Amino acid sequence: TRERLQKVKRQRTTQRRQRERQGAFNISLVGYTNAGKSTLFNALVKARAYAADQLFATLDTTTRQLYLGDAQGGGRTVSLSDTVGFIRDLPHGLIDAFRATLEEAADADLLLHVVDAANPHHPEQIAEVQRVLGEIGAGQVPQFLVFNKIDALDAAQQPRQSVDLFELDGAQVPRLFVSSRNGEGLPDLRRLLAERVHAGAAAETSPQTHEVSA
Repeated sequence: TRERLQKVKRQRTTQRRQRERQGAFNISLVGYTNAGKSTLFNALVKARAYAADQLFATLDTTTRQLYLGDAQGGGRTVSLSDTVGFIRDLPHGLIDAFRATLEEAADADLLLHVVDAANPHHPEQIAEVQRVLGEIGAGQVPQFLVFNKIDALDAAQQPRQSVDLFELDGAQVPRLFVSSRNGEGLPDLRRLLAERVHAGAAAETSPQTHEVSA
């Protein structure tokens, strides 16, 4: 409804202003519907975002603070947001609300692109997510590709390593294999997130920065 759409837009504006005031590093979870984003979100922040096996569990963006420790015993708190799942052939009445919610991703410093590794159609789903990200202006936001639900894979499908590189739209991006349900791979995800946030903070405070290609 129009009232619901306005509520989503107001919420997003308020959250963005709060993050800007705090100077927080912003991470958004994106992915095709039923990829397990909310379950991963809950596992990372130990909270209870609404997770359900349906078209949209929620159109609201859920944002929590996530503490990432580093190898030196320090750490930093970042802002982690869970967005609505992507889907093809979206019902017409939901298009505006869907896009208003997803625009959260365009403001992020890093996207966690969550993929259902057990879904045989995941290559097409990755491509669809990339297409929509481009349409909403989030196509250039750095990404980690998170292959979730590896606990649902049989022995022959299990990854040989927990972290590798994946070619995404012509760029090599980190790919991690995790299970949000049993916690496998989550320590590696937290470690890589902490390294990325630390690198971003170092670049911000450096008196001289240089652009590097992905």
